[in-house]
Amino acid sequence: MGILRVIDWLLSLDVRFELYLNHFVGQYTWFDSTITTLQEFTLLNSVVIVFFLWLVLFDRKRSGQLREGFDLLIGSAFFSLVATLAARALTFLLPFRDTPSLDPSLGFHIPGHIHLTVMTWSSIPSDQATLFFALASGIFMVSRRVGCLAIAWLSLTICLPLLYLGINWPTDIVFGAFLGLSFSQLSRVPFIRKVVSQLGTRWHQIHPRVFYAVLFLWTFEAASTFGNVRHILKFIVDSI
Repeated sequence: MGILRVIDWLLSLDVRFELYLNHFVGQYTWFDSTITTLQEFTLLNSVVIVFFLWLVLFDRKRSGQLREGFDLLIGSAFFSLVATLAARALTFLLPFRDTPSLDPSLGFHIPGHIHLTVMTWSSIPSDQATLFFALASGIFMVSRRVGCLAIAWLSLTICLPLLYLGINWPTDIVFGAFLGLSFSQLSRVPFIRKVVSQLGTRWHQIHPRVFYAVLFLWTFEAASTFGNVRHILKFIVDSI
């Protein structure tokens, strides 16, 4: 009964928060336009997080050399994909929940000039929050200053639009962030860190062009929430 009571309280808190946020829609046209622009253009949100990742990858004092702790960053980048796939799997395993914008009991108002894609999966957890909090956690591990900046940026340009446009509930964001942070911490496991460090260093020294090409492709996909990867995996599963 205690757990059910907590869940009911969280759900009611979700509704109150979304209703409060939604009453601002239409009052300030410039704010509506800003939020929708942030949601639509990855250059303003997810690409910036990837930029921060590349920014802290290299040593400031040794030109062209990977910085100390790069293994934590690369490990977090890898586990961000695992976390994203886990988040998407959970949307099918957990009880279905409509997004705020599709909940008929909420009477949600969407800014008139935006058309949201109707999702066929549950809103919880937010895969975007999962992915980018995992990446931001890795950035924080090697640079607290840039990591705090990354967390603040993704909160403002990714999480806020998701809430304001009714794409996710607050608990979706919190759960997704917790999932991403938890998976990124796996890169701290001594065995995993040692393997990533040895393989990364060796690959970087022997095949630097391949190393950077693969890392670029990985971060490119991360900026698009691994959309192509998920579509390929879905095609494979559907073909079996």
